Amino acid sequence: MAEVPERVYSRFITKEINRAGIYMVTLFINGVETPVIVDDHLPSIYGQSAFAKTASGELWVSILEKAWAKVHGCYTIMEGGFPLNASLHLQGVPGYQLDHKDYMDDVAKTTEFWETL
Repeated sequence: MAEVPERVYSRFITKEINRAGIYMVTLFINGVETPVIVDDHLPSIYGQSAFAKTASGELWVSILEKAWAKVHGCYTIMEGGFPLNASLHLQGVPGYQLDHKDYMDDVAKTTEFWETL
């Protein structure tokens, strides 16, 4: 999703950094595009973002992550989760995951895996 910046940008209703530190984003909840309001008070450890961060220090990833955590009740629920879960909320389209090891038994299954992917 991050490879197509417009997709990320489209999740944000609030598109500019603001003095109030309040941001509205939209996530797909049960297939319905739903507004979620979060602030920019982000969890940190020793002055660094405790969770998501970008190499260049951009704020968007932390805001989206906080919105996703808010919808699910807390950051802890994200621990050990699958990317598909977040992807469904960000893109609003059905998806499924493939377990690579299920396809590695023989050459035909490996070919099937790559064709499916």
